[in-house]
Amino acid sequence: MKKAVVLGMILLALSTLAYADANSAVNFGFGRTTFTLAQGSSVSGSDIEQGWENPPGFPVQPRANMALSYSGDHMAYHLQAYLDGTALSWPGFYGTLKLMPDMFSVMIGRFDDDGWDNFRKTSSHPLKDTNNGRPGVGNVGRFGGWGVIAEVSPKDSGFDAAVMYRTADPTGTGAFYGLSGTASNTNIAASYIVPNTVKITAGSIAQTLYVADRNIFGRVELLMVPNLTLWADVAYDGFDVKPTSVSNINAMVNAAYDMKPLTIVVAAKYGSNDIVGTKVGTWAVYPEVYYNAGMLTVGLYGNASGSDIANSGIVYQVEPYVLLNDFNTRISFLYTGTTAAAPLNISTWQIPVVINWGF
Repeated sequence: MKKAVVLGMILLALSTLAYADANSAVNFGFGRTTFTLAQGSSVSGSDIEQGWENPPGFPVQPRANMALSYSGDHMAYHLQAYLDGTALSWPGFYGTLKLMPDMFSVMIGRFDDDGWDNFRKTSSHPLKDTNNGRPGVGNVGRFGGWGVIAEVSPKDSGFDAAVMYRTADPTGTGAFYGLSGTASNTNIAASYIVPNTVKITAGSIAQTLYVADRNIFGRVELLMVPNLTLWADVAYDGFDVKPTSVSNINAMVNAAYDMKPLTIVVAAKYGSNDIVGTKVGTWAVYPEVYYNAGMLTVGLYGNASGSDIANSGIVYQVEPYVLLNDFNTRISFLYTGTTAAAPLNISTWQIPVVINWGF
């Protein structure tokens, strides 16, 4: 069965190349695979370990990723496959009907995992980007799940608007649900660019299917300063949770200045969220500086985070690294510590090698 699946993927890739145009793409590779040369902790008697490791938010096992896409004058398709260890999944596959080319399109299919991100932003950190959102529900501005997306984006107008009608997962047990749930499962967002000045984005995203859990968000991105990336967004959600109304607010600022070859990045987040019936305030800061020397990029990444929970302390990380630019491979030393009192004052260290193989 696995051989048949692999053969089918190869045939699909070849057929795509046979009829592809300039907008088509085929790629294959290991995405953010990490091998830890060594790691340990301050726990008494702990051993020094070695093996495959997963960065936060990425697969535990080495991931093979293949994406196939085709774009013509009137239609397009996108197909993405993940092979995590021995488990094969299809997180994204959808077709696009260009009903009015360069004006109006409709996308139908599955937008899970990486989702559809026209209205989502991540920080400018090269390998550890972060995005806004409350704990457990991030990705402010992402359209995700099964459904239909209708997008209006007139060419060269600076305007982009879309609405996503989210449906039940047809591969699960709930292929249908009542029309009364349409409003609570629909995403909508729009953006407008004032040339060389500012980009404004706003929308409302249903964060959890079938559950009244919707956010409203807004973002402002500065475009007037060369080599400067600067944006801020804020999301407010939970006001429709029943039977008890729960409000959450999360904000993020991202700044990066490229002085070629030196780049400085700073991102900061703040959240006030109801966690298990208790309002908890959290904050985090992510500074990074790196110098591109051609064959090598040398950098220093760090972060610090905390909350208003008594005696929780501050968790911090320091990670100097070297990136082999021609091989897209990073070797670093990551140290994680905390200012919390015993017995929570455990520190860890590791030497990860982050590999991005692809063609």
